[in-house]
Amino acid sequence: MEFQIESRAGTTRVTGDMTVYAASELKTALLEQMAAGHTALDLSEVQELDTAGLQLLLMLNRDLLGGLRIVACSPGVRATLELTHLTRLIAAEAA
Repeated sequence: MEFQIESRAGTTRVTGDMTVYAASELKTALLEQMAAGHTALDLSEVQELDTAGLQLLLMLNRDLLGGLRIVACSPGVRATLELTHLTRLIAAEAA
């Protein structure tokens, strides 16, 4: 499955997969959103997150000087973040 991006009120919602197959296009699209001030991510509709998707989240967080916030996430995304000890990226309202 491919991905879709929708932005509203400072939050970017990603739907689909964050995998190696979409990483390059997803990186470009998310960097554009971050440059526009959308620093919160809604990943509640992300079905698959692999190491390429995880690397993309870490790069975005680095570029935002630790300011990336995941305001919603699917069970699969949450499990991956817990497994990799990266739950600090999940905003309090999504925890």
